[in-house]
Amino acid sequence: MRKTEKVLLVKAFPYPHVIVKDFLDESTLDLVIDALAGLEYDFKESDLFSYWASVELTDIDHPAINILRDDLGDELWRKKVAEAFSSKPLSSIDMAAYVYGLGDFLLPHDDQVEERIIAYSLHLTPEITEDMGGSLQIFNVDENNNSKIADSIIPEYNSLIMFEVSKHSWHQVGEILQDIQRLTVTGWYHG
Repeated sequence: MRKTEKVLLVKAFPYPHVIVKDFLDESTLDLVIDALAGLEYDFKESDLFSYWASVELTDIDHPAINILRDDLGDELWRKKVAEAFSSKPLSSIDMAAYVYGLGDFLLPHDDQVEERIIAYSLHLTPEITEDMGGSLQIFNVDENNNSKIADSIIPEYNSLIMFEVSKHSWHQVGEILQDIQRLTVTGWYHG
């Protein structure tokens, strides 16, 4: 179950984003991590990314995944997210799990695909530090399309990071620098 029922103040710079800490209660968190550990992951690699990805979790019928899907995507939470971001109503979510290991990364991109309104990433790696790599780096892009990192967000355990998808929402996952597994459930709220 969700431990928090509030979406705190959305930061506007460099584009709307928010971090919700302690998103799930401990028992749900344990069930979700156990369920994700039992999934098969395929290695995906190109010049833009290197990571391990699960199948889509949106349609998997598993008790812990069902709870997670409800916690992230039930009508009440979608309404709170839409209100916090002043977006149009959010109708659905999709989700998948990703594991980033030593040397894995995801280069800058903006997530503009289909009807994506809000991107989210629930971080499930305990005791991750900046030295380990894997921070979510968000960019400020000026009117001449010059970009620079505006913030580097450490993917703290049980934190849910959300941001508005737009032509300005450039972000990346920094390279993993130590022998860890950065586990996330990531997806999008659709309009």
